[in-house]
Amino acid sequence: MKKSIFGKIGAAAVVLTLVTSSLVGGTFAKYTSSITATGSAVAAKWLVDFKVGGNKITEEAKTFTLTDTSGNTEVGSGKIAPGSSGSIAFSIDGSESEVGYSYTIKADVSGLNGLPLKFHKTDKNGEVLTPDDNGIIELVTGDVELDKVATAVDSAIYWEWENTADDETANDKQYQGETGQIDVTFTATQYIKTTVQP
Repeated sequence: MKKSIFGKIGAAAVVLTLVTSSLVGGTFAKYTSSITATGSAVAAKWLVDFKVGGNKITEEAKTFTLTDTSGNTEVGSGKIAPGSSGSIAFSIDGSESEVGYSYTIKADVSGLNGLPLKFHKTDKNGEVLTPDDNGIIELVTGDVELDKVATAVDSAIYWEWENTADDETANDKQYQGETGQIDVTFTATQYIKTTVQP
């Protein structure tokens, strides 16, 4: 009888092992697939050129000479006097860029040493440009989206040394021989479109 119980227990253990093995084997068996894809990233080209009077510049700040183009004054070459006026054209060319850009053109007139010049956007009838406390005039600012980069941004600053009755009585001799300086700074950064949440 004892032999029979041990035999039954042994047979049960063998059966239990076989059943458990098939269940465990079934648990670990599955279909699997795996694939690896490689993406590429190509950085867009960034090229924005600045020009003053049609001439390309490479420095961050450009200093230039005011030239009297009014025809109202008899003044030596490269000099200005009461009654002088002129205009300087600026251009931003991003036609070779592969990203849009935001731009700002500022003029620093703090180095004029008191020369009584007035500034206007574009021409004599344009908006009067008043320097801030640091002598900075913001000439133009804006954004150019990618589909518009082929078109250059053109701007100009008009300047004049007014010759009024007040000037005549005040006698502007105090400015003779003065050398003034205007620095124009061009800045372009990648345009990032901002979305307004409703």
